[in-house]
Amino acid sequence: MKKMLKAVLLVLLITIVASGLWAGGAKDADTPAAEKKLVMAMVTNQSGLGDQSFNDAAWEGLGQAEVKYGIERKVLESREQAQYVPNLSTLAEQGASLVVGVGFMIKDAVAETAEMYPDIYFGMVDGSVELPNVASIHFKENEGAFLVGAIAAKVTTTGKIGFVGGMSTPVTNRFEAGYRAGAMTADPNVEVFVSYAGTFADAAKGEEMANPQYEQGAEVVFQVAGQTGLGVINAAKKKGLFVIGVDRDQNYLAPENVLSSMIKRVDIAVLNAVGMVVDGNFKGGHYYYGINEGAIDFATTGNLIPKDIVDYANMLKKKIVSGEIKPPATYEELESFTPPAL
Repeated sequence: MKKMLKAVLLVLLITIVASGLWAGGAKDADTPAAEKKLVMAMVTNQSGLGDQSFNDAAWEGLGQAEVKYGIERKVLESREQAQYVPNLSTLAEQGASLVVGVGFMIKDAVAETAEMYPDIYFGMVDGSVELPNVASIHFKENEGAFLVGAIAAKVTTTGKIGFVGGMSTPVTNRFEAGYRAGAMTADPNVEVFVSYAGTFADAAKGEEMANPQYEQGAEVVFQVAGQTGLGVINAAKKKGLFVIGVDRDQNYLAPENVLSSMIKRVDIAVLNAVGMVVDGNFKGGHYYYGINEGAIDFATTGNLIPKDIVDYANMLKKKIVSGEIKPPATYEELESFTPPAL
């Protein structure tokens, strides 16, 4: 009888222990050791990473978000337009909380993909998508371009400057309009050469576009061309003349030749978009960044711009912020622009 009682108690003990272990196992399975990180991702335009400009700035914004919010960042590079929708869709299928499309040319693909994945948030840099799950991010590039146009016109001794764009789009045209208006404000007689390469991804083409401008007397050329713009910088180095960089401070690429850079803080805009998702207050719509928002400026790294010209540009900047000067953003506005009396 005692042996039977011991056996029953042993079975009960084993059952209790086993039940406890099972319950504990279930609890562990439901409570992961570490919270799963939110994934924030981006799809580049055809310039890809390494453009030292626009795409790299967006990637830096996700890098800042990694540090600030502890997210995981991903990127898919596009080498042709046909890759836009597949790349955006892949990241959505992989569970990214936010997918950022970089560049005006990807706008239609973002619109198409965002409609297919209404529960995923999207960011559209430099384009408008009218969907509730898309934050359309815009920059007032004409403001910064106005400033570097004025600097270029003040620096040149030949009365000639240049502009090389990647592809002619509303965004690059906004750069051009602001640049030309700033130049004529500083010198009504300045001559501005304008060329478009037809691509953002061909450095050799950029050099090919820049050389004739330099040879015709331009002492400063503003490049707004992604990887194509790296060729413009190469041309400036070979000619021993000046070039103005774009998006990021590009002086490190040619310290004696990059006179200035028009800063466009894509990183700030991307970081802010991530913040909306992390904080749970994402809202689709339009977001604008200019001088007043600390996202547009000009660089003085290298001290290549004479102090009086830096002071002049800063004076113009204050007048833009106050509304006294309104840099044109389109060709139509440029045609009707009258340089202010300063």
